Amino acid sequence: MSTHSSRNRRDFLKGMIAAAAAPVLVPAHVLKGQNSPSKTIQLGHIGTGGQGTANLRNFLSVDGAASVAICDPYKERRERAAGFVREAQGHDPKLYNDYREMLADRGVDAVVISTPDHWHVPVALEAIRAGKDLYLEKPLGYTLAQNRMVFEALKKHERVFQYGTQQRSSEMIKRGVELVLNGYIGDVKRIDVWAPGGRTGGSMDEIPVPPGLDYELYIGPAPMRPCTTDRITNVGSWYCADYAIGFIAGWGAHPLDVAIWGSQSDTKGPVRFKGKGSFPPATDLCNTCSAWDVDVGFGDGVSMHFMSTDVAEPVVQSYLQKMSKNAEGQAIVENNGTTFFGTKGWVSLSRDTAQASNPAWLKLRQCEGSQRVLYRNHYYRAFVESVRDRGSQVAPIGDAFRSDAISHLSLISIRSGQEIVWDPQAYRIVSPEPLNSEMSKPSRGSYLRDVQAR
Repeated sequence: MSTHSSRNRRDFLKGMIAAAAAPVLVPAHVLKGQNSPSKTIQLGHIGTGGQGTANLRNFLSVDGAASVAICDPYKERRERAAGFVREAQGHDPKLYNDYREMLADRGVDAVVISTPDHWHVPVALEAIRAGKDLYLEKPLGYTLAQNRMVFEALKKHERVFQYGTQQRSSEMIKRGVELVLNGYIGDVKRIDVWAPGGRTGGSMDEIPVPPGLDYELYIGPAPMRPCTTDRITNVGSWYCADYAIGFIAGWGAHPLDVAIWGSQSDTKGPVRFKGKGSFPPATDLCNTCSAWDVDVGFGDGVSMHFMSTDVAEPVVQSYLQKMSKNAEGQAIVENNGTTFFGTKGWVSLSRDTAQASNPAWLKLRQCEGSQRVLYRNHYYRAFVESVRDRGSQVAPIGDAFRSDAISHLSLISIRSGQEIVWDPQAYRIVSPEPLNSEMSKPSRGSYLRDVQAR
């Protein structure tokens, strides 16, 4: 950490929490080459499964960007993705099996990382080391320690970052967040956050590795296990603890991001977590937390109730009475959402709906008050323009860093059965101190390297 040798680690980490995106220096090789900020941004796509393909197709429609490289350890997927590029942009992208080979290509300006969760930070760190800007799918990291590594690396190397929380291009969510920030609901007292839970099952029967799949590279830093049908699909990458901490982060990232967008409570002193949850049988491939109910207390007195959707339904139904009703006359609760409660009312926001204690608030295109959030109505174009112009980032690493910590700490509390006290400035568990060992996990091979050590 030579760049910050004059600071002690505590001061540096304290600065991390509240840091805004710093001005970024454009590398000389970019300014002098054909891919200068005024030219077309050359994108590489790492991971082209379901979410990766969706991201690719969204970026293919962005003027000023060209998808010039595709990387996936599954030959069938990268060749399919190349077909989409050929159809939309009329050229053949370079195809790579190994992400490290793509990142060595100086013709790639920025990468879109849409891998399984356990690959997010290892690939991101290599991308930062290679001088690439990055769009990174949520959740952030497999562990709290990984989150800190990528945060520090991005600040040290001054790369553009955008998190895969597309609701930041929802005009209605932006409008609701600004109602909260400008005091329409009064002083915030409580926040409800909910997201879909997990699942059980998943095949554990070994199968031959499919032709064209580099299984060693697919598994990467995770423990090596026999190949099964579900292990190499989203079933495994979303719900198996070898690769993810589950939807407490994988979907929780979205409504937690909205909570972070509308509140700074998680930065104001110690945060307490007390949670309970349930898990599938240990014999299942899908073994991440399937349901959770976590009470969070922030240092400024604001509380958060973080729940899986099944737990949240009766809670949310008690105040969302104007939504569609089921056969029993109960409000139908969206599978994810964020509700801010204040001294003067409440605002509830999700991907598909918005409600408020005063419905007239939501009709305001721009509410009164000076507090405004950075908003772009085209999420993918926003990333391309940030790379080109080196400007503000619509979903910055600081917010991703904060929201993802809530998921990890909730899970640590659930697994330990203990109340956790977290110091967001020191970035450590104050109590019980032995649980700091849960902030990291072993990583297989040499896939995970800390940029700061270079």
